[in-house]
Amino acid sequence: MSRASLAAAGAALAALASQPSLRTFIVKWSGYNAPGGVWRILAIFFALANLKNMPFVWHFRFLRSFLYQLYLQPTPIPPHALFQPMVTSTRTPLLEMDYNIHKSNSTYFSDMDISRTSLFTALIRNAIRKNSRLYGKKKGVEVLHNPGAPRGKHVIALGGIMCLFKREILPYQKFEMWTRLLCWDQKWFYLVTHLVRPGVAKPPSYTLQPWKKGKKTEFEGDEEEKATREKLKGAIFATALAKYVIKRGRITVPPEIALQDADMVPMKPEGWVYKGKASENGDVDVLLPKPAGEEWTWDVIEEERLRGLSFAENFVAMDGLHEVWDGGKKGVLGEYVDLLF
Repeated sequence: MSRASLAAAGAALAALASQPSLRTFIVKWSGYNAPGGVWRILAIFFALANLKNMPFVWHFRFLRSFLYQLYLQPTPIPPHALFQPMVTSTRTPLLEMDYNIHKSNSTYFSDMDISRTSLFTALIRNAIRKNSRLYGKKKGVEVLHNPGAPRGKHVIALGGIMCLFKREILPYQKFEMWTRLLCWDQKWFYLVTHLVRPGVAKPPSYTLQPWKKGKKTEFEGDEEEKATREKLKGAIFATALAKYVIKRGRITVPPEIALQDADMVPMKPEGWVYKGKASENGDVDVLLPKPAGEEWTWDVIEEERLRGLSFAENFVAMDGLHEVWDGGKKGVLGEYVDLLF
């Protein structure tokens, strides 16, 4: 906004404030002259400045993301977008600060809940909607598109998350969460989230928002591409990896079946075997979404999945840490309450 626009807006506000009727309405509505009126106004401003952390606001944010992607999203998600990221932006209010006056580490996880919900719901929404319709009928019904599949509605559960912190996020600083499907194995989906400084990345297109104009970037050489990559890495605040499982009753739905139900991957050809390489010379390449123009086959899908799995396998190894707890076999330092009891 230009200085002239700011000056015009300030003049308009001053003119409104000079109206006796408006001042009377504001004083009466706010209770400024009533006992404790000043404290009431301060409490309202404090609540508005920390709206994101007020009771039940997280639940509203979650349901808004979930229901929009499930029922209100106007654009069908094409299969080639399987590995594309979903971008969610937010800010860091005062109540998310720690004693170092930057975003507390614990608050990263509640923000990423919203980002992952938006992405994962968009990816498997067709499967959720299909099964919700079919399983709402009488007990004898089978899944028409997948005969013999277990009955029951989809239940999506978070199985674990790890986060690596790189740079601090300052009070009320805006940041973006770029969440995408990294890979899957026989049981788990793995989602990676990058928290980044806004405006640094310039995507060439927006699959679910085709009316938005992207910015196509063409590199003139390896040095320019390397410089861009370093710029992107320098914009990262933190990176997290989470794993999700889908259940129907007590039965785990294999990710591949869930993606087939969601119309995101084709059926595997009979006798198909992956013959490509996840990486060359043992190095892990950067996982990039495939463009819409490239044929969406299991060779392409498996190449992307295996690249991501090379990272996720290290996360899976952390499951062994459950065995480290020995119940204080050699004693403990002490036992204390957190607050009052």
